[in-house]
Amino acid sequence: MAEKKTNVAQKVKSAIEAAVIEAGYTLWDVAYYKEGPEMILEIAIDKKDGISINDCSLVTRLIEPIIDELDPIEESYCLQVASAGTVRPLNKDEHIQFACDGGLKVNLGLYVAVDGSKEFRGVISEYDESTITLVSEGIEHKFEKKQISKINAEFEACESAENENEENKDE
Repeated sequence: MAEKKTNVAQKVKSAIEAAVIEAGYTLWDVAYYKEGPEMILEIAIDKKDGISINDCSLVTRLIEPIIDELDPIEESYCLQVASAGTVRPLNKDEHIQFACDGGLKVNLGLYVAVDGSKEFRGVISEYDESTITLVSEGIEHKFEKKQISKINAEFEACESAENENEENKDE
């Protein structure tokens, strides 16, 4: 079943990515999963100035017809379009590359402690298919990917999107 869910997410991503990019957004991730009794198709988007509720609504209207035409899901599901958020799991190589290129601070968790710690915070200086090098407090740490339980990047909330969301609350 997990393979089927991954295939749905990949099919949807392939179908909508060009339209999302053309509209001025980055398609951060597509996930298809079960939450309680519902199946969720979650589309995470981003843009330089941050994401507002209006952006989510616009992208929803943009991609719904594409997904409907593709018809990749047999059962009923809930489509959710949301900001990728200020704390993002780096689950894919493209996410790790984005964090590395942007010099983003990341929190890295390990399955087993190294040098007495299971948590490291720093900047990814390089990575390849099997290792990630993190610079933390001026010290370079090299981890095998199989040692890593999670990597989350922290983004600063964008003021313009926050202001737009506040204005929408007043309406």
